[in-house]
Amino acid sequence: MTVITAEQLKTEELRLRYLELIEKPDVFPTRANWQFIISHGMLGLGPALYRKYLASRTIPEMDREELHDIAVEQFPAYLCAVPRRYAVETVYSDFTTDPASTASLIRECRLFDARGIMAMIQAGRLSTALDVIDTYSAEYTADDLAQMQSLVRCLDSLPELGSVEQRRGLLGSSVKYICPRGHVNDGDRTYCGHSGCGLDIHGLTSEQADRIEILRHRVRALATLISGIGD
Repeated sequence: MTVITAEQLKTEELRLRYLELIEKPDVFPTRANWQFIISHGMLGLGPALYRKYLASRTIPEMDREELHDIAVEQFPAYLCAVPRRYAVETVYSDFTTDPASTASLIRECRLFDARGIMAMIQAGRLSTALDVIDTYSAEYTADDLAQMQSLVRCLDSLPELGSVEQRRGLLGSSVKYICPRGHVNDGDRTYCGHSGCGLDIHGLTSEQADRIEILRHRVRALATLISGIGD
């Protein structure tokens, strides 16, 4: 027979009340609300609280009210208080409203998730995905390794958006690298030399390519560790 204590019932009543309140666009939790929610690791509130966080982050700092600042401060603590899988599902559920804030959360709370990053790429959000591929997870399993290996393969097969062409000029023909934005460069350039561009043939900057290399190295290191554990 299941027994529910009065304290459990009171907490659930409050959780449902909080959920009802924070679904309203103009209602933001107070600091005391946040502390109670976090201390009890309340599930089911994640998406609504995430919306409060994103809404607050998109308001210029000088225009924020105290409850906005509290949301920006407390939401990362909430993510660290709930089970990791729930935190991951919450944050990766919206990576388009404010990609920079989402990336900041993933980095701060160590919410790297290869499946979630693949979803970003499949949704056409490659730049957002590349902003977080060098972040860490709090822990890794063999399944995580398999997903990370799939992510590397996906990144290795990015389509060529630019081209290398033989072009004729007044002094003869020469090889040119045409970046994805149409800028013409000498054929030996890997990255576009035009100001404000810097893209390679796949549309990546050198910084983004470096992050892919970090991921590739991390996958090799994790594979070594997991293989050693298996032995």
